[in-house]
Amino acid sequence: MTEPNYSTSKSLFLGFDLSTQQLKIIVTNENLKGLKTYNVEFDNQFKEKYKIYKGVIIPGDDGEIVSPVAMWLDAINYLFDKMSKDKFPFDKVVGISGSGQQHGSVYWSNEADKLLKNLNPSQDLSEQLKPAFSWEMSPNWQDHSTIPEANAFHKAIGKENLAKITGSRAHLRFTGLQIRKFVTRSHQREYEHTSRISLVSSFVTSILLGKIDDIEQSDGCGMNLYDIRNTKYDDELLAIAAGVHTTLDNPKSKEHQQEKIEELKQKLGPIKPITYESSGSISKYFVKKYGFNQSCKIYSFTGDNLATIISLPLQPNDCLISLGTSTTVLLITENYNPSSQYHLFDHPTMPKHYMGMICYSNGSVAREKIRDEINKKYNVEDHTSWEKFDEILQKNESEPFDDKLGIYFPIGEIVPQAPAQTIRAVLKKDSEKYKVKKCELGADNFTIDDDALAIVESQTLSCRLRAGPMLSKSSSTTENKESPQQDQEIYTKLISKFGKLYTDGKEQTQNSLLSRPNRCYYVGGASNNQYIINKMGSILGPKNGNFKVEIPNACALGGAYKASWSYECELQQKHIPYDEYLKKLFSVNQELESFKVIDQWNEYFDGVGMLAKMEEALLKTDD
Repeated sequence: MTEPNYSTSKSLFLGFDLSTQQLKIIVTNENLKGLKTYNVEFDNQFKEKYKIYKGVIIPGDDGEIVSPVAMWLDAINYLFDKMSKDKFPFDKVVGISGSGQQHGSVYWSNEADKLLKNLNPSQDLSEQLKPAFSWEMSPNWQDHSTIPEANAFHKAIGKENLAKITGSRAHLRFTGLQIRKFVTRSHQREYEHTSRISLVSSFVTSILLGKIDDIEQSDGCGMNLYDIRNTKYDDELLAIAAGVHTTLDNPKSKEHQQEKIEELKQKLGPIKPITYESSGSISKYFVKKYGFNQSCKIYSFTGDNLATIISLPLQPNDCLISLGTSTTVLLITENYNPSSQYHLFDHPTMPKHYMGMICYSNGSVAREKIRDEINKKYNVEDHTSWEKFDEILQKNESEPFDDKLGIYFPIGEIVPQAPAQTIRAVLKKDSEKYKVKKCELGADNFTIDDDALAIVESQTLSCRLRAGPMLSKSSSTTENKESPQQDQEIYTKLISKFGKLYTDGKEQTQNSLLSRPNRCYYVGGASNNQYIINKMGSILGPKNGNFKVEIPNACALGGAYKASWSYECELQQKHIPYDEYLKKLFSVNQELESFKVIDQWNEYFDGVGMLAKMEEALLKTDD
């Protein structure tokens, strides 16, 4: 690879991505051009020192999964040393931002502030900062040791109410649950000696600043502690995390309870509002050790999923659909319509906007299972070949919905919460009313070939049903030339066939059922299968196009773009709309691969109704 010519760039920006298995730093310039990427894989470099496997340590069999904090410090030194050997011009870096794995927490000791301020450039970070932590580990997002804590949050608050307050129901990896475990079960002594608690994102900014930084607002939404609408910590949720909730913990007194709530507030520190303003200049340690300009600004880091959405100029109602082992839908919305079945976070660069996130367990695993069955039927020697599967999709590309649909969960599903199962159904007409009847494979002409189409349809319709309520305030199926009366007619016809429709226990409204995305972007493994994304695009029906994108360094790139945008805002001393800033230097229509689909939005309303009824009546969901 040709080495970049840094002399042609006026300013440089660094974007960090601290993930489970590696630290990555990408270098961009003032034109948002990616110049070089540096990375260190933890297992390759630190496996023996920290006894890790895939970046983590599993201490026992209770589901606990942690990462050594000192390893992250070593990784920062390692990459900066590597860049130094490359004669990287640190003095040209004017801004740094990035991302950290969401929900992870770091526990600082009472000595942390003093140690951070007085770092010796002749020594590495991990040598000097060992006493700066009251606990040397950080819970990883894969940690699932907090089932008692999840039960406690739901018992005290309720799943839907917790989602209404914090944007999410209780998840085992979320920080509030980890803190409750820390306080009540695992590390009471360490908690007593904890001066501050950081998220992984604010931990990295703290290291770069040489002082403990506040938690960034959007990443702070992933704690089950922060009241999104009221922009403050919720005292009852803090009481649960601190182990002094009235009904759960029987605290000694109201005074004792309030004291512990305030203590946790102090440890967490303030939430830093969404802003372009810097957290401060880089620490003298990095100026002296590596030659950074002392005026280099550190801008707040955010969570990894949040950094992904700012790697593209996404606008309100745009959807980014990741088609990997699991399926993840990220979308931008002005509408705060929470549900226990998905997540809502404050947007990291767009005030009064949110990032919605829907995570499905069953993605490529489910599709591959059907593909294998099809190849078995047709005696295809290479069982991993998609040729026959694609042939079926292509044959049905312009055909209307055939009234057959399946739910395919080879593994337990998150959305909706349900155990592993397969359900196939055929829509039947009965006295002008439609009813859903469960069918066995082969009954009512339901064949394995039908599964190929039905699995792509059902996965896409689930995304459409759950994205709708988040998009409903500012998106509509109608164009300007059409009248609201036509919307009403579509809705009335749908409800007359199926009755009222519910998703995850909530009634779908006319607006939520008729909302359409603005644009859809497809990333991940299955986005390379044109037939799959063609069918998805035809069902999702974005108003302004479908785009296939490749963003291999999305989190780091989002961090670098955020630093560049923040720096420009500070120069101009005003807030520049983030999507407008990226669009100036990044043309969606010219630089991304758009593809045309047959718009079957209206043809799949029967599929929408059918899937909603199947989930409501047929799924054996978990409590």
